[in-house]
Order: sequence, then C-alpha cells, then structure tokens
Amino acid sequence: MVRVLICSTRTRIIIPAITCIFFILAAADCSAHIHSDSQINCSKTCVAQNCNNMGIRYGKFCGVGWTGCPGQKPCDDLDACCKTHDECVEKKGMMSVKCHEKFKNCIRKVQKSGKTGFSQECPYETVMPTMIQGMDMAILLSQLGSQKIEL
Repeated sequence: MVRVLICSTRTRIIIPAITCIFFILAAADCSAHIHSDSQINCSKTCVAQNCNNMGIRYGKFCGVGWTGCPGQKPCDDLDACCKTHDECVEKKGMMSVKCHEKFKNCIRKVQKSGKTGFSQECPYETVMPTMIQGMDMAILLSQLGSQKIEL
C-alpha cells in the first residue's frame, strides 16, 4: 500500500513537471520568434484551434506565440483579455506573475458576464479552463525561476 502511494505521488508530481518543462520550452521558442518577426507571425483573422490543450489558438491574441497584428481589434471579450496580457508580458516579461494573475482575473470577469465567444467550435466553457490551466503553469514556472515567490 505504501508503494502505491509513492507511485501515485510521484506520478502527480512528474506529469505536471513534464508539462511545465514543455510549456517553458514552447514559450521561450515562441517568444524569440515573436520579438524577431512580430509582423510576420501576427494574426489578422479570428482563429479557433486546439481549444482544450496547450497548443490553443483562439481569436487573434490567445495562445503561446500567437498575437494580433498592430491595429487589429480582438475577436471578443476573451480575446481582449489575451491582448491585454500580451501587452503586459511585453512590458514586464514572460515571468511576470502579476501579468498572469491579471489575465486570470480578466477571464473570470468575462466568464461572469455570461457572454458567449465568437467561436462555436471553441466555446468559452472549453477555452477558459485551458487558458487558466496554462496561466497556472506559467505562474508556477515563474515562481520556480524566481528567488522571491509572489502570492
């Protein structure tokens, strides 16, 4: 029985750790591309792909390495949250826990509004938990990479 608990505990730690490592590598790679070729990698159309995994692309601004072109308006209120998050991270850096927390709060406000998003393929009920989980991982990684843990 002790052995089962140890395996279960290890599994609960290892799987999120591997996911976090993947997220860091993806964010670092995408961040480099965004800053070097922001005009090439920007979006002018509303997209809804991979709604329930870390490869999510939603609207023009939501998703790791995904951003709207200068002057583009968000596709809906959730996409506006992503635009604001992109702007915050651009100013304060990918490791800014405050940017990630503000983004999560923005998502909650949109959720409470009762509005629906632009996409029927990727409804808010699917997209929002995916984004919140991604931000939780980003916060964890930011805290692991920092001497000072922000709460």
